[in-house]
Amino acid sequence: MRKITVSALALVFFAAGANAKAPAPADTVLHHGTILTVDSKDRVVQAMAIRGGRIVMLGSDKAVRAFIGKRTKVIDLAGRTATPGMIDAHAHALGGGIDEVANLQLAEAASVADFLARVKARAAELPPGAWLTGSGWNESRIAEHHPPSLAQLDAVSDGHPVALGNTTGHYTLVNSAVLKLAGITAQTPDPAGGRYDKDASGALNGVLYDSAQDVLDKLVPPVDAATRDKGLKHLIEGALAEGLTGFKDPGIDRTSWDVYARAAKAAPLPMHVCTLVSARTDMMTARAAVDDYRQRKREAAALKGGNLDVCGVKIFLDGSGAGRTAWMYQPFEADASHVNPGTGLPMMGADVYRQMVDLFTREGMPIGTHAIGDRAIDTVVDAYAAALKQRPKQGLRHSLIHANLPTGHALDVMADLQKRYDAGYPEAQAEFLWFLGDALAAGWGPERSHKMMPYATYVKRGILYSDGSDYPVTPYAPRYGLWSSVAREPDGDRFGKAPFGTAEAVDIRSALKSHTIWAARQLFLDKQTGSLEVGKLADVAIWDRNPYAVETASLKDMRCLMTLFGGKVVFERK
Repeated sequence: MRKITVSALALVFFAAGANAKAPAPADTVLHHGTILTVDSKDRVVQAMAIRGGRIVMLGSDKAVRAFIGKRTKVIDLAGRTATPGMIDAHAHALGGGIDEVANLQLAEAASVADFLARVKARAAELPPGAWLTGSGWNESRIAEHHPPSLAQLDAVSDGHPVALGNTTGHYTLVNSAVLKLAGITAQTPDPAGGRYDKDASGALNGVLYDSAQDVLDKLVPPVDAATRDKGLKHLIEGALAEGLTGFKDPGIDRTSWDVYARAAKAAPLPMHVCTLVSARTDMMTARAAVDDYRQRKREAAALKGGNLDVCGVKIFLDGSGAGRTAWMYQPFEADASHVNPGTGLPMMGADVYRQMVDLFTREGMPIGTHAIGDRAIDTVVDAYAAALKQRPKQGLRHSLIHANLPTGHALDVMADLQKRYDAGYPEAQAEFLWFLGDALAAGWGPERSHKMMPYATYVKRGILYSDGSDYPVTPYAPRYGLWSSVAREPDGDRFGKAPFGTAEAVDIRSALKSHTIWAARQLFLDKQTGSLEVGKLADVAIWDRNPYAVETASLKDMRCLMTLFGGKVVFERK
């Protein structure tokens, strides 16, 4: 009986094969390569066929030949590796692009003297009285592990008001001219959620932390529309050259949204952009965010291409780890530059935060909450759990932005939220361990540093997470995130090469998922992109090496050779 059944099936398949029509030619075929699909089985294939912007075949070089027609574009990978296009689940993309084209860049300042020389040179280029703005300085990369003093900065300012943002975005160094314009003295009370920093003698040192930076909004002249448009173009070109085909830009204001919408109206964006509306810090601004979210959703729906969207609202709950303002249970470590750092601070009362979470959950709007410290993270997961228990909703995918130091309680609640409600996802940044390494290790101390970014624990417990850059806090190139996820090495050597340990490191396969399919979930695009599967968009990055096969140290030097978005080549390295 078995032989007859097998024979009958053989006849059926033979007949079907004889009558089957050849598939329609593909628009594009990639072959002779190593294609990492990052699908549920993590398959590796040789070839891919694309038609109408979507993948229609994945398999062998032999099988793909049937899809090659007279007009098919054939890309010979010549043994190179292709992956899904990379997705950054948290990048201040537009702001960073504008910053790069408009401001003095200080990321490479290697010492206080170097820092001051760069400021002095820029001051000499400006007309009298013009603002000197800059960003990116990083105490992890400054030999003295602190910025210039107020007196040193004043000495090179040449009469200009000077405002220089730290790479984290959570604190800014200003000179005395700015303090005078803002009316800030040593007796000025700190604002809620911020601090006018002082030295050991009680004198202002020119550093404005978190909400204390808000005074600059009314003082620093805004960039013009042309510069904003130039910044977006600059950002997109650079991102595509690093294999990025999507990112989430969190907490953008109406002006920034208009930049995106204007570009998308002129032509479909060559990458996926998902934005978060800023909820700011009180219930009045939160209610305004509800209306703004709905208005932007309507505007996005009217755009061609569908590549620009709004995927939630952002709430800031605490500060930064490097700036020692994250909201913690136990104090940060003190040092010469941080005499009395304390336990950080919340941006708002916990009761106001919970009201915001209730509001947005009731309205069916996804929430991304910035929470770095352990106390902040506990507050977030508990608020999410309470709101979703009261109003059970599936698929909002509420997230914890950064989530540097989750407690055991937070891990338990995250796992439960993901299982019950499809919510509670960490959106982390392995790049912090590299780019902010020494500054973070100095503030957390050795015990907490080893627990930071517990990726291995996430994987072990089945907690899905995504990775991103928080650009311009760290560079947006995903190769750095892949490497940092595996290596956990700091840029400096103040505390050696393993201040964060390796117990929470993950393998490259998990790291790649966190930059592709897991990140796509947080943009609500996992059914469309994030893995290479038949029916999905052909968002592809082609590399000069196979991340699965190279030494860990080699990951950060990967070069993107070509990027395809929706099957079209949008970047090719010459």
